[in-house]
Amino acid sequence: MSISTLYLSSFRNHKNKEFDFCKGVTVFWGDNGSGKTSVLEAIHTLSIGKSFRTHRQKTLIRSGDKRFVLKGTFSSGGRSDTVAAQYDLVSGQKIKLNGKPISNRKELIGKNSVVVLSPEEQNITKGGPENRRQFFDKVFCVTDAAYLDTLQKYGRVIKQRNVTIQGINEGKTNLREIESWNEQLSQVGALLWKKRAEFMRNFNSSLHWLLKKNKEPLEIDVLYTEKKLDPGGYNQELKKTQEKDIRFGRTTFGPHRDDMGIHWQGKNLRNHGSQGEHKLCLVFLKLAEAVYIKEKTGSRPILLLDDLFAKLDLERNRGLVTLFHTMDREWEDTTQTIITTTDMVDLENSGMLLGHKEVKTHHLERKCST
Repeated sequence: MSISTLYLSSFRNHKNKEFDFCKGVTVFWGDNGSGKTSVLEAIHTLSIGKSFRTHRQKTLIRSGDKRFVLKGTFSSGGRSDTVAAQYDLVSGQKIKLNGKPISNRKELIGKNSVVVLSPEEQNITKGGPENRRQFFDKVFCVTDAAYLDTLQKYGRVIKQRNVTIQGINEGKTNLREIESWNEQLSQVGALLWKKRAEFMRNFNSSLHWLLKKNKEPLEIDVLYTEKKLDPGGYNQELKKTQEKDIRFGRTTFGPHRDDMGIHWQGKNLRNHGSQGEHKLCLVFLKLAEAVYIKEKTGSRPILLLDDLFAKLDLERNRGLVTLFHTMDREWEDTTQTIITTTDMVDLENSGMLLGHKEVKTHHLERKCST
């Protein structure tokens, strides 16, 4: 998978910009505030229809303008896709794939996969259970359309069950109405747990493969407790928690309560990890995501690395670079990698640019308005 061209109009601080990319390493360098991360954000938006930094599309529009426009050309295995995205303050978002409008961004997911590593994603290791669920669910949705369908259906059913619970508390709904939602939730909830458990095992295999390839011996584990319930057993659990659910006003049992605990060298990373350990663990989770996508789809995702080497010492930076090269050798091809940095010297010292036949650099200045 690779992107060859990207056009941005009124996106963040870019008025009108066009960039080209090589199949090896493309570097965007410049001062903070020059729009480097916005380039990665634009590629991510074209990949799955939304930013990795915000859910509020209107904040992506350049100050003083009324809409942004993005256009990119992707290719993989002889297939080429042109994706265009526009967000207008009046008409909202419009997306076209190869010139044809799509009604749901779901049609984009999995077609042109990217893996983004940015400071915004550090909540995966530092945040609460919801952050980790969102991360893993996104990975699994990109590689399995049935998982996405199951997850979306689960969300719809649990929303309706919670509405019914609120109606019971307000005296507007009969207690028996919750039973029909229990039946539906039991079916989709049990299926979601089954799929999630299988994919978590697969992801851990990808992670452990990476750790074995790494020069520095590291122990990183993602702990997930499988819930082996059929729909009947799931329904029984819902009945047990029903009184509690009504008291709390929401459903308290199910996959939406899952946590995937991350342990570093045998200790809970969230509670005991240093800044550097959090960063390094996030890097490995993201590289494992790339390996997982490659194994599931047969296509290498584009790596979008925002300020990759911050908070890591030079030795570990060079160790990561060695791991990147090892991945390319194992896959017998180069993974397209797009990097942002404020300091080209640090990037060159890491060895990231060595061994690549193709390297392209773009220097961005703080006032990026042309």
